[in-house]
Amino acid sequence: AVGLPSAKMGATCQKARSGTSILVVGSLNADIVIEIKRMPKPGETIATRNDNTGFMVPGGKGANQATAIAKSGNSSTYSRLATIFGNDGHADKLRKSLTDNSVDISLCGTCKVPSGQAFILLYPSGENSIIIVGGSNNQWPMELSLNLQNAIKDSSVVLLQQEIPTRVNEAIARYAKQHGVSVMMDYGGEERKISRELLSNVTLVSPNETELERATRKKTDTKDNCVIAARDLIKQGCSQVLVTLGKDGAILVTEKDVVEQPCFKIDKKLIVDTTGAGDCFRGAYAVAYTEGEKSIKECLRFASAAAALCIQVKGAQPSMPSRNAIEKFLADHSST
Repeated sequence: AVGLPSAKMGATCQKARSGTSILVVGSLNADIVIEIKRMPKPGETIATRNDNTGFMVPGGKGANQATAIAKSGNSSTYSRLATIFGNDGHADKLRKSLTDNSVDISLCGTCKVPSGQAFILLYPSGENSIIIVGGSNNQWPMELSLNLQNAIKDSSVVLLQQEIPTRVNEAIARYAKQHGVSVMMDYGGEERKISRELLSNVTLVSPNETELERATRKKTDTKDNCVIAARDLIKQGCSQVLVTLGKDGAILVTEKDVVEQPCFKIDKKLIVDTTGAGDCFRGAYAVAYTEGEKSIKECLRFASAAAALCIQVKGAQPSMPSRNAIEKFLADHSST
């Protein structure tokens, strides 16, 4: 059976399978980014803070993570996405963005409703609030196709998120576990509880501190409290919890161990959009893990460097950094 490695400081991220095929099963969205100074009050109308805003940018947690994997991977990394395209004008643009970034979309389907959309309200700080329209992301077939089953079996790791139906995530995780394939579950997306069945079939679950508090009903205001809450999730079935903490970095928690990764310090003037940072971090972590040569600490550092670059560019998929950019950033910050 294939498992994610121990979180001990000296542990090495062994290759999960021969080859580095990484499968993302999840959403894609047409992101409509709207730059505002603040949220409007009920009954109030406000103008954007910039006239050059309101464009569609390719996004969606699944598509973002697949793009991050393709761009941060090495020459042998194979990024595959299983998603559902809509029947609207956005679909062709979303499809082109993925193929332009070397993401394999041969497993994707189409449906008779519009593509998923996300209305992203972007504040001057680079932080955001998001409203999701499920659209095509909710139109998954009831059964896993044979092609998708084979893709799961051939993968080093499978990534899931909470922007497609729960029944799909549960079926994917169950099938992956039956065939010894590790599953990384992003807690982000729609606000919903992850069932005990799903947790028991997932190797690693990755919430941010707000999602972790919501999932466990425990305080997450300090790193120590995040560790306590993370271990509550472990008791429910998963092996590891990777908590992203925004400007405070990230921690990977197992039943016995904790590995911390501080956030790289980026000048506030350079931070323009945090929309895809979490997806970038998780995709890059999956890449580092499957390469089989890095310790857990090194995997976290690689992912943190990718996210630090991501927040300096507007748009989710356009902001995913290349492998060369990540390696240069790490070399320039070797002392931090």
